[in-house]
Amino acid sequence: MVVGSMVIPKYSDPKTIYTSKDIQFNMLSEHDVNLTYMQAWRAKEKALQFLRGHPADSYNKLPSYLYILEKTYPGSVVKLKKTDDDGFLYVFVAICMSINGWEYCRSVVVVDETFLKSAYKGIMLTVRCSSTCTVLPLAYVVVVDSENDASWKWFFEQFKHAYGERPNICVVSDHDESILKATSIVYPGMPHYSCMWHIWTNIRAKFKKGHLKLSELYFATARSYTLDEFNERMSKIEEIYPRVKAYLYDIGYHRWSRVHATVNRTWTMTSNIAESLNAVTKYARELPIVELLEYMRTLLEHWTKEKLLKAKGTFTYLGFKFNKELDDTEHCRTSLE
Repeated sequence: MVVGSMVIPKYSDPKTIYTSKDIQFNMLSEHDVNLTYMQAWRAKEKALQFLRGHPADSYNKLPSYLYILEKTYPGSVVKLKKTDDDGFLYVFVAICMSINGWEYCRSVVVVDETFLKSAYKGIMLTVRCSSTCTVLPLAYVVVVDSENDASWKWFFEQFKHAYGERPNICVVSDHDESILKATSIVYPGMPHYSCMWHIWTNIRAKFKKGHLKLSELYFATARSYTLDEFNERMSKIEEIYPRVKAYLYDIGYHRWSRVHATVNRTWTMTSNIAESLNAVTKYARELPIVELLEYMRTLLEHWTKEKLLKAKGTFTYLGFKFNKELDDTEHCRTSLE
């Protein structure tokens, strides 16, 4: 307990990696105290308990935390679902900043799931969209059970309540069947597209040869802008490996091909914007549930404030990147004249 109380500051930032070996080394070098590995490990556990409390206590704090969150951010949509015996099941959070920003984003939402690493495990389901050079997290859900049809259906019900419906809206995911079922129930008729990278990883696992030849050709086929380009490249895929063409046909060309998409999915051909947020929250996923939700809130608030300051410092109709391209183009045109 004494050593644990001394190393508490080391764990205030979840991104900091401070192992039991580090505790052993620092205690010996700074205080001439020789700890066994197990003593150092127990000191780490005590420090985390002092700092974050017991994981079970975090679930008890959840209703009051959500109440304060809703009062602090009017217009947010916050839902807590419990089991019949009053146990935790799902929690959904869509903060008003994201709801207001949705109006200015493309109608392409990317959904994904990632595993939590806390004592009680669970899954975090997230949905994001993008505008020009910007990724906007729209909502996040923590579920205690494994990812399944019921959890995704509840997720999209809450998402629809928060964001409603919109013309030409579509979903991009990792070709998960549960997401496909949930969207077809909650948003009937909404197109559901698959991440072309996830389909490629499935091809690599299912078919054992021709990867080097197929790789570049497959991605070029998926990104084709005209039907003639698509058909020409599919013919080349058939020449190399006919079974791959049959596999892609069975998935449905409209799921992964840009030219066959029924609505404009823009350049969102992968679920990379979802994976990028998963990378940011890698260490936060070890936190108890209230601390995890608070981490997500502060992260979203920090990003919003950063973008707001950047917008206030922009005095052109376009953002910095595209305004510079326009200036460069105008300069080249003037030089040629």
